[in-house]
Amino acid sequence: MENVRRVLESYHVYPVDITKVTERLYRIKGNKQQYALKKSNLQDKKLPYWLEIYRQAQAQNLQNILPVYLNQSGKLYEIDGDDIYYLTPWIDSSNRSSSIGKIYQNIGLVHSKTRKIQTITEEMRENSRENFLVYKKQMGELRKKLLVHVEEFESQHFMSPVELLVCTQYRDLVQVFYTMEKRLNQYLDTLQELSEWKVSLCHGRLTDSHVLQGNQIFLINWENASIQHPIVDLSVFIKRRAIYHNTDNRLLLDQFKFYMDENKLDNHELTLLAIHILDPSVYIRTIDAYVEGNSKDSMIDFVVKLQRYHRQILFGVRFSEFVEEEYEMVKIDESGSES
Repeated sequence: MENVRRVLESYHVYPVDITKVTERLYRIKGNKQQYALKKSNLQDKKLPYWLEIYRQAQAQNLQNILPVYLNQSGKLYEIDGDDIYYLTPWIDSSNRSSSIGKIYQNIGLVHSKTRKIQTITEEMRENSRENFLVYKKQMGELRKKLLVHVEEFESQHFMSPVELLVCTQYRDLVQVFYTMEKRLNQYLDTLQELSEWKVSLCHGRLTDSHVLQGNQIFLINWENASIQHPIVDLSVFIKRRAIYHNTDNRLLLDQFKFYMDENKLDNHELTLLAIHILDPSVYIRTIDAYVEGNSKDSMIDFVVKLQRYHRQILFGVRFSEFVEEEYEMVKIDESGSES
């Protein structure tokens, strides 16, 4: 704990109790209050960008980004040996499973206040089109690979639980690939008309562990943040929530309006978000790992993973239908695109 005490001394914090919460997080009691000391994953080249996040948070008055304390040298971090530390208030999170609507609202607020418009050049548009055509081809190859797996499993006299599950879920995956292809065609059509692109400050790893709810919601750990399209954050948050059986997926849909109220997405952006949520790549890779037999996962592990990824991408179909209905998007069967 000597390194921790040295770091705390640089903040003039004198601890009466230090609790190691994780390998990188310490709960500190001292100076008549509580702190969280984080041993970060930041590297020197990432520091300037990380510092810029907190400059923006102050300039834009983003009170839902948990503040970081200055040390006695006026810096937001302290270096001890090869490690970089930073100190924040300790928030007793009364509810790790914060309201979906409130999280949407807080994400939207950050995205809206930090939004910038980028002009799309013809070269950028063409590169994007090429990337999506490659992605569309990859989706076609994954669909063929899945069919090969299913046919192989069905040829067995007795199927394992994993093989039986994949065959049972196959019809749903056909619908996923169908919806994905239609949405890709739709996005490729609209790409020709785009002249600008909206980007915002994105957290990068927006999972429940990085959302704290005390008297208000705080978004913590911005070490992986970047300036990206807002769907980067939205897709991570939605997919992570949709993967678990105890998530009320109806709320994920119904309360999406709280995000849209703060940072309204255009139809082509909603299409792109649906594409991200529909992506079946991880599901197929899980089957590949089972077939190749070089994974340490047990049969039960594979079943659990496949159930979760199936739940996630099937939610993508529901999300695609929801935004089509709710936000008056062109229906995928009326878009004029042929698969």
